[in-house]
Amino acid sequence: MEYIVHRRFRERGADGTLLNIPYGTKFETIGDFIATPDGRAICFTSSEVAQQYFARNDDGQGLERGKLTYAIAYAPRRAGKGFRFTDEEIVMLETHWSRFLRDDVDTILFNEDFFNAQVPELAMLAAALNIKVRR
Repeated sequence: MEYIVHRRFRERGADGTLLNIPYGTKFETIGDFIATPDGRAICFTSSEVAQQYFARNDDGQGLERGKLTYAIAYAPRRAGKGFRFTDEEIVMLETHWSRFLRDDVDTILFNEDFFNAQVPELAMLAAALNIKVRR
């Protein structure tokens, strides 16, 4: 499976090596890891690091997918009372977008289906949450 860097990656890889990977760099997976061309593991495909910096790119829309998932799940946002989502948005997410949420948690956490969703569906979710995505 192919992944692409949608935000410059300046972190340590799985082997502890400090990496500086530019925006738009493509990688393949080896097992459950996103790996460098020489086979060194960067991170697990399902890790928080992968979700923040890498996006699935099998369909060639990884950069757009990454921008949308990052804006929805991680970008700074003040929705009300210092929380990421307002009470109304939480109800909407739990009602209409529950397939993208992790089960049995007290906060809004997105699951693997969210990070692998099709770009048009993510764009609809961003619009529903009134989140502007720089393109």
